[in-house]
Amino acid sequence: MIKKAILTLSIIFLLIPFFGFAESQSWETVYLFEDSRCPDCARQKEFIEEVLLEKYPDLSVVTYQINKSENQQLLREMMKERGVENYTMMVPTTFIGDNHFQGFYSEDRSLMKKAIEGEYVMGQERGCVIDIPFIGEVCIGNLSLPLLAFVIGSLDGLNVCSIGALILILMIVLSFESRKKIIFYGGLFILTAVSIYGVLVFAWTALFEALATFIGPINIIIGIAALFGGVYFLKQFIKFLKYGPTCGSSSSKLAVKATEKVKKAFETEGSKALVLVFSVMFFAAVITLVELPCSFGLPMVYGGILANAGLSWMGYVFYIVLYLFFYMLVELIIFAGAVITKEVWIAESNLITWVYLAGTIVLFFLSYYYLIGF
Repeated sequence: MIKKAILTLSIIFLLIPFFGFAESQSWETVYLFEDSRCPDCARQKEFIEEVLLEKYPDLSVVTYQINKSENQQLLREMMKERGVENYTMMVPTTFIGDNHFQGFYSEDRSLMKKAIEGEYVMGQERGCVIDIPFIGEVCIGNLSLPLLAFVIGSLDGLNVCSIGALILILMIVLSFESRKKIIFYGGLFILTAVSIYGVLVFAWTALFEALATFIGPINIIIGIAALFGGVYFLKQFIKFLKYGPTCGSSSSKLAVKATEKVKKAFETEGSKALVLVFSVMFFAAVITLVELPCSFGLPMVYGGILANAGLSWMGYVFYIVLYLFFYMLVELIIFAGAVITKEVWIAESNLITWVYLAGTIVLFFLSYYYLIGF
């Protein structure tokens, strides 16, 4: 009887290591999708080489360049295998067993170790990297790009120069009885303005992308840009609070000349359609360029954030178009109201003042995030 008990216990002790191994089976391969221009990719590769490979010497790291179409397809297939439907084609994207990581945050250091050791960690929060004084730790996830496009784009669009220019155009074209002409010339103004502004946002993104290629992580540059933008918005808020919102750029010689040109074109009887089209486009282009100080910092910081995210070029295009949509949303609402009612709806001027305060808060928050909490 004793011999049987000893034999049974011996078998159990011999099997325990196998059960233990089955429960904590480690993953020996890490799949990393990267871009040579991506600063977060460089940080993650450094972590893998200096920390993970040191602790797990048998670890194999397989890397793929995201700019190749076959690698993009592979990423989609790997996401599909894991049942993930909502994701962004971005770098760095890392696969460890059933786990996947997009972006690289401070929490990922411990989570990746757990993933290699066989744990499923996708339910755990990532990106809680900011400890704001008097508030505590704020979990901001991946600094959601759609949310940033909505917040920064909306604040950027609510500037006194741009809205004032649209109202001027609408008041001129509302003299037409034909709604088709109101839609055509008003829409032409908006289309021209948003196209030129879109080129500027693309330019900021390309500039930050180039900086990332040559100097690596650009979070400090983004943080400094956000800080200067926040200071500018704060000064504008104080000024508007005292004297009311005004567009300082509207008094520039170029803006005055463009305004006179478009008024004269529409007031002159028998003006050809081509002359009216040119005057509206010229006016929209000039106002878009001279209004840049009104939104100083916002498009610059957004472009930097996109460059820092290491997206594919299609990703850049998508998020810039999304930003431009929110940038023009208020003007589109004003325009639609004018077309329907043949009247121009103008909100309380105090709204613009408080928008600048909101812009100040957003820019200071982003500055804190990229300079201290990153």
